[in-house]
Amino acid sequence: MRFPVMIMEIPRMCMPSSDANREETDHLYASLDRSQAIHLRQGQYNNSSSIAAPSFRGFTQRRTLSNTVSRKMASDEDYMAFLNKANQDADEGRAAAAQSPGAQRTFKTADEGSELPKSIAEVCRGAFYVSEADEPFKGVSLKWTGEGGLPDEVEFAKLINHWDAENAQIDIMDPVDWDSQGEYGNVIDAVREATRGNDVRVYRVARDLTRAEYWVISRDDEGGRIVGVKALGIES
Repeated sequence: MRFPVMIMEIPRMCMPSSDANREETDHLYASLDRSQAIHLRQGQYNNSSSIAAPSFRGFTQRRTLSNTVSRKMASDEDYMAFLNKANQDADEGRAAAAQSPGAQRTFKTADEGSELPKSIAEVCRGAFYVSEADEPFKGVSLKWTGEGGLPDEVEFAKLINHWDAENAQIDIMDPVDWDSQGEYGNVIDAVREATRGNDVRVYRVARDLTRAEYWVISRDDEGGRIVGVKALGIES
């Protein structure tokens, strides 16, 4: 015949905890049967575990915050490395451009003793070509008696004393394509007026990888020359 096991629940506040009362605690456990002692031990273990849990959660939170900060710092360092690399590439590009054949050379814009037409001289006083830098327009007046209207790419390169006329990078454009936004209508009109309505063309002359000059040119039949304006564009 089995007898029910009586489980005694001892209040924690009454349990001895100091070294001086350790013998009294041992005597208390000795007076209980095995199942009662195990139950009492489990209760103490559960109480201690519930107290330690917040400390573990606090540790986890601190560790998560630390990982987040570390990732943010790594992301900032990657971004700064990217910016430094971009600046370095830009500096190297400018240095290479400065060392290119066309960096220090200038093109011929006027023959000795030639005068600019009035309309061109006036427009050059306040006109600027806008790119990465605002560059002023300068007048052009060069002798030209060739047949067929305006010079082709090689002929134009020779007129302006390009250092490599046969291989010069020159593109001839329609003024509408060059000034698609209508910003330089007054410049184009001044050149056309100077040649009494003759055709106007734009010559794009590359100087190096980041710079090109734009020459807005028309033919002056009476003066046996080409006239117009030119400006530098920065296109890095």
